[in-house]
Amino acid sequence: MNEKIIVIEQRLRTSGLVLAIAAVLVVFVGASIAVASSNGSHSLPVTGIIVEMIVLVALVFALLMFVRIVVRVVETRDGRALEIVYGPGGVVRQIFGPDKLLSASAQNFSFMQMGGWGYRGSLKFLHRAALVTRRGNALEIRLRGNRRFIVTVEAPQDFVTALAITAP
Repeated sequence: MNEKIIVIEQRLRTSGLVLAIAAVLVVFVGASIAVASSNGSHSLPVTGIIVEMIVLVALVFALLMFVRIVVRVVETRDGRALEIVYGPGGVVRQIFGPDKLLSASAQNFSFMQMGGWGYRGSLKFLHRAALVTRRGNALEIRLRGNRRFIVTVEAPQDFVTALAITAP
């Protein structure tokens, strides 16, 4: 039985991120049209078209992933886990199971401390990452392997309480 029971859930406010990515997308498309129309032969080399398509697909993918982000604590067979669902349909997910969680705390961070909007860092390579949609209140979780993850949420103390991590 892989059924999960949602203990607490919050949809993050991502309109600022979506607008920023959409603005980059519009500028990119406009610049591509300008370059294509300024070329005397009215065509781009094949490699230029391929690079433009790759960048365009990456920007659209980033836009879709940040349209909807949900942070939730779920009750699983093994205990409570933190789950972050990205994009429509939740195709991309991050799950921090009870076997990976060491501690959780409510913190207050500025943009300077987190490096700006978006997904920052890498848990695999840098051992720390942050999902930042605004400044202020955030949930900070410490993970096995000396890793740290931060996500901005409205009421981080509610998530800390819901996770109810006990010392090993």
